[in-house]
Amino acid sequence: MTRGKIMRASAPAKVMLFGEHFVVYGSPAILGAIDRRVQATARCINSAEINISSNVGFSTSYSSQTVEEPRLHYSEGQRFLHPLYAAIYGILKDHLVERNIGVRVDITSDIPWGAGLGSSAASCVATVAAVGSLFDKPQKGWVYSMALRAEKIIHKNPSGADCYISTFGGLIYYIKKRQNRKIRSKRDLSLVVINTGIRHSTKAQISLVKDFRVQNRPLFNSLSNHVTRICNEAVSAIGLGDKKRLGDLMNENHSLLSELGISNDEVNDLVKLCLDNGALGAKLTGAGGGGSVIALIPDKFQTDFITKMGKKKSSQCIPVKIGSGGLLIY
Repeated sequence: MTRGKIMRASAPAKVMLFGEHFVVYGSPAILGAIDRRVQATARCINSAEINISSNVGFSTSYSSQTVEEPRLHYSEGQRFLHPLYAAIYGILKDHLVERNIGVRVDITSDIPWGAGLGSSAASCVATVAAVGSLFDKPQKGWVYSMALRAEKIIHKNPSGADCYISTFGGLIYYIKKRQNRKIRSKRDLSLVVINTGIRHSTKAQISLVKDFRVQNRPLFNSLSNHVTRICNEAVSAIGLGDKKRLGDLMNENHSLLSELGISNDEVNDLVKLCLDNGALGAKLTGAGGGGSVIALIPDKFQTDFITKMGKKKSSQCIPVKIGSGGLLIY
């Protein structure tokens, strides 16, 4: 690593169009990168530390000489940034030979935190790529695997979908631990993301679904089969540019997620409000329990929809384009 070298990387957020939670247990999901990003800037420093700061409001330091396990006296920032620290340490231990050298990483994001848009995965991907680039030109496959290791610290049993889409971008049909394929869309896919402002714990929601599956195995299997059918029909609808059918499938998927128990009254009311104001389809996206709702809007009516929603709901509306590029290193 060259002293004074600075490397930057950015990775996109995502929306889960279909299949969240069920994807953890082998069912397919459809997700796409969106035009919102996390940027990580990495540089060498003359001290044996790993310093991380984020525009979310956290900034902290760890040793670069030995891996630290999370401790009871850790501050909120140290707990929040620990998975990124573990990923950075995993890179440094294989490359650093000088004892008094460390790394500083600065993270900036225009992705709302805790909104179900994959901010943690994008942070992991961008950080791993920026730090890895201080030593070599990392391949995307390596970045993905290292970022996924870090995300496992955050979510314990992630599907890997968030890190995958954040690394490779596009719009994909994803099955855990299987070969995934890109989906070609006949028409541009634009959505409006409505942030409920309710931050959720992905780890807690994953645990909730795990308990549901154990206690209701036949019902869970039936819902999983239903999701698989929805995903396969959605691939066809996207390929044909059939937004009406795609919206209907989004509504179907949201009903299944409600039955799974990861939605709540506020999210359900927001979905209904979207449909009442002209959305072709609407559903929660991500872990649930809060986070965000995505709405598919007829062509040329997006601005009108956002105006109407702004008058009736104080939630943040974010227009996004689906299928953005993946990891960038510069």
